[in-house]
Amino acid sequence: MIHSIPTMAILEIFYAPGKLFASLENRKAAWLAPLLLGALFLALTTWGVLHYIGMETVMRQQLESTRLTPEQMQVAMNRANSPGQVYATYAGTVIVGILSVLLIAGLLTVFALMGSKQPKFGTNFSAVALALFPYRVVICLMTLLVLVASPDRTTLDVTNLLATNVGAFMNKETTSRSLYTLLSQLDVLSFAEIALMSYGFSKVNRTSLGFGLFSVISLWIIYVFIRVGLSALF
Repeated sequence: MIHSIPTMAILEIFYAPGKLFASLENRKAAWLAPLLLGALFLALTTWGVLHYIGMETVMRQQLESTRLTPEQMQVAMNRANSPGQVYATYAGTVIVGILSVLLIAGLLTVFALMGSKQPKFGTNFSAVALALFPYRVVICLMTLLVLVASPDRTTLDVTNLLATNVGAFMNKETTSRSLYTLLSQLDVLSFAEIALMSYGFSKVNRTSLGFGLFSVISLWIIYVFIRVGLSALF
């Protein structure tokens, strides 16, 4: 009876992830609770940033690293505090968060085709949603803690609030954009997430943990190269 309740998977991911991942094939809609609650924590993180730092400061920091003209920057700043911009920020955060789960699950299902067991997208989707949930909870709580405890929030870098990556210890002004972006991806929390997702992949697709690590790390490397490339171009 317990395994038929999707919300129980939220608790099991913290204390019995192996058992949970191995049972996902027999659980219906196990993705629902972690997907919705994960999106909620993303929205809460965004609320914390906008509430304590402010949309205008967030926008200014983002525009400083672009190649917009002063006139274009002023137009963007004028729209910063409009209700439409704020709502669009919340909506964009939630939509991207949900689409990222779909994309990762789809790509990992393709990797799973190389294994001996025929993969199921639904099972991989549940595994990814569950594996990402603890990461989003920790990010949210740590971000809110930093925002509340900071004596001067205007000095915080909204693109790198948590000092859990190498980039946080570099001088952003003197380090090239591409190198800073690369170093910012070398993150302890991201590595922990990679380990959990790889473990989940190996359980639901009946592969070795090594192949799970290979699959997830391959996607992470592609993601990092895309981020570095975009930072160099824009």
